[in-house]
Amino acid sequence: MTTIQPKTNDFSLPDQSAPKATNQYDKNMFLKLLLAQLANQDPMSPMEDREFIAQMAQFSSLEQMQTISKQLDSVLVDRHMSSISEFSNMIGKTIDYKTETATETIRGSARVISISRTDEAGYMADLEDGTSVSVYDITSIKQA
Repeated sequence: MTTIQPKTNDFSLPDQSAPKATNQYDKNMFLKLLLAQLANQDPMSPMEDREFIAQMAQFSSLEQMQTISKQLDSVLVDRHMSSISEFSNMIGKTIDYKTETATETIRGSARVISISRTDEAGYMADLEDGTSVSVYDITSIKQA
């Protein structure tokens, strides 16, 4: 009489406590899971073509999303560097600005000493008098 050996898994899941997941790691894990599923399927009831095609489509979508994400990151870095470059041309020049708050409109003129970026307000022109104004509040730029 022939005995059938139980299925065994020849892969292990990663340690969930370590935050080491990267896009490449996720892609490799998807492939490993797919291969393990194929290797351990029941020969009398194999995976249907539709299921396999659906999983391959998911894998293809995953790859495309990762590619788009990398390209978008690159565009954002380029845009940030372009903005810094553009705004740095104001350093040493005198600007006029108009800032509106909930209660008043502030107008002023001062020389720009540096450009900085904050998460809340975006790009700021740091002025000689110690104030900072958003680059979007600048109304004119003049040679100092």
